[in-house]
Amino acid sequence: MSADSQREEKARQLRQQAEELELRAQRADDPEEHRRLIEEAVRIRAKCQETGGPESATMDPM
Repeated sequence: MSADSQREEKARQLRQQAEELELRAQRADDPEEHRRLIEEAVRIRAKCQETGGPESATMDPM
């Protein structure tokens, strides 16, 4: 596996993880839990951007 494909795979995994956190945040009953999950998703999106470049961290508006 090339370095580019490894980086793309890592970015894909990070995007998926962030999306899962965002979905959990939407369903959270506790406002504090919602905030925590969103903050974690934003942190992961930033890491995704570092890993795969700006186009890899696209985020659908909630």
